[in-house]
Amino acid sequence: MAFSEKVKLEAKRRACFRCVICQEPFVEIHHILPQAHGGKDTIENTAPLCASCHDLYGGNPEKRKQIREMRDHWFELMEKRSNGEINILEPIPNNKHYKNMLKNKGIAIYHSVYKHEDFTESANILVKLLQNAQSQFPNQKRFLYLDIEDHRNNSGGFDHDMFELQTDFALGFLMQFLTTIHMPLGSVNNNKLQSNDVPKEFEVFRNEKLLLKKIRKESKSKHFILYPNEVD
Repeated sequence: MAFSEKVKLEAKRRACFRCVICQEPFVEIHHILPQAHGGKDTIENTAPLCASCHDLYGGNPEKRKQIREMRDHWFELMEKRSNGEINILEPIPNNKHYKNMLKNKGIAIYHSVYKHEDFTESANILVKLLQNAQSQFPNQKRFLYLDIEDHRNNSGGFDHDMFELQTDFALGFLMQFLTTIHMPLGSVNNNKLQSNDVPKEFEVFRNEKLLLKKIRKESKSKHFILYPNEVD
């Protein structure tokens, strides 16, 4: 047997979709102890690894203990990040040795929306992560991985905030600054060239009158991007 999709997704989420050795994105789930040696298909035997680290270390029995230790350390660090003990808006650090490889693969931006987050908080976090990615890795391809915990309505679909976050906001606004978006409603590729003109300021307005007032006041000095329309 192999890992179930549920176990693989849990391992990837706990690692924030990063390799537990080098912190590269785009991982597969590795058996620390091979099945042939009695390894089980459980979360305790998983190690999210990128293709490079899997090839370098995955088949070496002398590295199993260290891979497990690195996995545990990374899981603990990402749990603290999710709990707010580490600033969730800070980009996940990468090993400098792999930065040149990142240029070819692109930058993975990951966020899991928790129960307490509403549309405004989630949107602000996503924009901040986008700004950080552009600042840390200018003009590189960006891939957004968006998870949403709960936020379901009585029919089993997403509540209004999370439906709007995925459709109007992610697809209607963020898409232009990304190469691909992976979210619960589906994965979508940008069919145009990714824009790197990431807004330096971002604000959510629920009151149309306040929005129009701000535009009239600052339109001479600023360019406003409103999804789905632009106003100069």
